[in-house]
Amino acid sequence: MKPNTHARSYSIATLALIYLVLRFGFTRQLDALGPYAAYLMEVGFVIIALGIVGRPSLRAFKLPRAAFYYFPLALAAGYGIFIAAGYSGVPIPFDLVGTETVLFLLLVAPILEELIFRFLLWQPVQALTGRAWLALIFTAFLFSYSHLHAIWFVPPVIHSFIIYQTAYTLALGVACGYFVYRYNSVTGAMMIHFAFNLGFYLASRF
Repeated sequence: MKPNTHARSYSIATLALIYLVLRFGFTRQLDALGPYAAYLMEVGFVIIALGIVGRPSLRAFKLPRAAFYYFPLALAAGYGIFIAAGYSGVPIPFDLVGTETVLFLLLVAPILEELIFRFLLWQPVQALTGRAWLALIFTAFLFSYSHLHAIWFVPPVIHSFIIYQTAYTLALGVACGYFVYRYNSVTGAMMIHFAFNLGFYLASRF
């Protein structure tokens, strides 16, 4: 590992660790700052991470052709997950009619969450271990846990959905991680995440 690469790896690892401490250790404090405080914090961390990695990070934003092949599968998966929730009696606690919710579901979540989990948190694991598959596993489980984490801050009536969401986001995390592992494409992960959320949204409307 070259000296500059070595320094970048430890810098982004430190950044990722600070993010994890703030995101999961100070959840209530972030929420107290306002409904968008956590999102703004994440944007800041992503910008710093992009600056640390520099030009090599640009390679992660190419879009592989395979993403278009998997798009309908991810769309169908999202649709099926929503329908399955109805059949199993799991309540969906989102207002999927509200413009703000739809904006976050279809735009903010696919972009920001993939930049956090498949870039900011992925980079140090792969750089320090040299094993992309470890980054895939780590970020998939952490992505799933980030949805489970809410269970301590929401009413019990929503707990069944939180557990359901934790399960399907693990599968989604693996699918999105595959594109970074196989194609080094965060953009491909964003596209798959978007397709899944779009299917979820369409199932709520039709």
